[in-house]
Amino acid sequence: MKILFSIFVFFILSTFLSATIINVPADQPTIQAGINAAVDADTVLVQPETYVENINYNGKNITVASLFLTTQDTTYISQTLIDGDSIGSVVTYQSGEDSTAVLCGFTITNGFNNQGSGEPSGGGINCYESSPTLSDLLVINNYGNRGGGINCHTNSSPIIKNVLISNNIAEGRGGGFSCEWNSNPYLLNIVIDNNNTIISRGGGIFVGPDCSPIFNTISVINNYAWDRGGGVYCNYGATPIFDNAIISDNTAGGNGGGISAYYDCIVQLTNTVISGNSSEGYSAGRGGGCQIVGSSSAILKNVVISNNISDFGGGIYFHGSFSSYFILENVTITENTALTGGGIYSSEAAFDLTNCIMWNDSPEEIYFSSYDDPNSITISYSDIQGGEAGIVTNNNGTVNWLEGNIDEDPLFVGTGGYPYSLLEDSPCIDAGNPDPIYYDPEDPSNPGYALYPAMGTIINDMGAFGGPNVIGWPAVDIEEPIIPNSSSLISHLSNYPNPFNPSTTISFSTTESTENTEIIIYNIKGQKIKKLGIRNLKLGINEVIWNGKDENNKPVSSGIYFYKLKAGKYSKIKKMLLLK
Repeated sequence: MKILFSIFVFFILSTFLSATIINVPADQPTIQAGINAAVDADTVLVQPETYVENINYNGKNITVASLFLTTQDTTYISQTLIDGDSIGSVVTYQSGEDSTAVLCGFTITNGFNNQGSGEPSGGGINCYESSPTLSDLLVINNYGNRGGGINCHTNSSPIIKNVLISNNIAEGRGGGFSCEWNSNPYLLNIVIDNNNTIISRGGGIFVGPDCSPIFNTISVINNYAWDRGGGVYCNYGATPIFDNAIISDNTAGGNGGGISAYYDCIVQLTNTVISGNSSEGYSAGRGGGCQIVGSSSAILKNVVISNNISDFGGGIYFHGSFSSYFILENVTITENTALTGGGIYSSEAAFDLTNCIMWNDSPEEIYFSSYDDPNSITISYSDIQGGEAGIVTNNNGTVNWLEGNIDEDPLFVGTGGYPYSLLEDSPCIDAGNPDPIYYDPEDPSNPGYALYPAMGTIINDMGAFGGPNVIGWPAVDIEEPIIPNSSSLISHLSNYPNPFNPSTTISFSTTESTENTEIIIYNIKGQKIKKLGIRNLKLGINEVIWNGKDENNKPVSSGIYFYKLKAGKYSKIKKMLLLK
């Protein structure tokens, strides 16, 4: 271990040889003084202490970091604080900084930025026309007009990874995090917890006009919005993507306890749990789990929607238009409660359900509004309690009841990290669409059989835990989510971009160095394609690139591939998609 750590430290320090390291406070008395003295590629290395200041990178692509950078000791994150003293954003990027402008290993706290509506105004970190890298941070107890914790405004697409955003307040939108106006940030290993908005929307996250953020491995929990979107709110053409997400125990004073999408948005959710959210409404809440309205659409794959509460649409409230759609594939909707439409409330909407389970929602699984234009729903290879006769249409719509549907108790496991996976004798096992494109992921060590928690053979199961996306699921108890704190940050395994062409970066974090660490690529048949050795393994984040080629250096074809991380006795498998 000591030898590996020495190699790691040598590797880190050797990267600084061509640049200057400015130590704070030894070389410069404050962080801002260190920034002012630095030039591009320099590093401002900060000793543990509380620094009461508001820093601005002023267009410099430099690294500002605590001793976490050189030691990977997470205690330095809580010991090295930048305190904004409630007189402005704690950290500001507004001069075109790019991804080589790095902020790493700090607690960002006590920022206050309450500029007027529409202005860039992040309380903790404010990015305007800038795209820095923000890594291994605690962003806590800040106040902003938009983006209490972090705000990305106007062509700002930062990389944000290993960050806890907690106990922040937005007077306007995005209590924890906000992005607006063609900003496309990438967030990895994030917890957004216990943030709120005072008079507007998006208690945890606000996604504004023309933004396409990617949220990979994220928990959005215990947030509150005065109006819409207790967990997440998006509007005006936003196209957020969530993968490996937990959206749990959020509350909206208006509509959309977990997620609310307005005005031409397209929301994509894969491998996601939406649970325990509620919409209170001023007179009647709509969409305890999800509210999708105003010509917005949604695509859900391998999603659990459970135990959400609202007046209309306990699980989902969907008010569509001629151009909107709602596609659900391998979705489990269960134990949601409403006055009307316990599982789904549909108004002027078009749904398509394949390989889904709807069970124990109260008072009914699916309800069509009797107002507005007719509804339509197409259902195939799904388990719907009450069957076709149990769908309340109010003579205002069409049910296309296709082949493969059943009305039988799905026999959920009920507890553990996958509470709505299936018992071995469930009628939903191997009962999904038999088309090969829906096959469960094959277990490389047991060809022909599904990888846990999918059950049976590789023929698809009904519900969230069957289907090709199951490998991406976060194996955590949604009632006790893992939250990074001063001594622990989330370990992860993911790749970006995904889908990709022709190459993708696979990243993972480790809490200790392990010999014989490798990543093995498999195809959909479980055949080994490529082994990627890990050089210069270090504590914390590691990255390795797969160029889409096999062991013979030949490009592989489009399709689903699996990558397996092996580190000593530890192993984990996830999915990726190559599209040419």
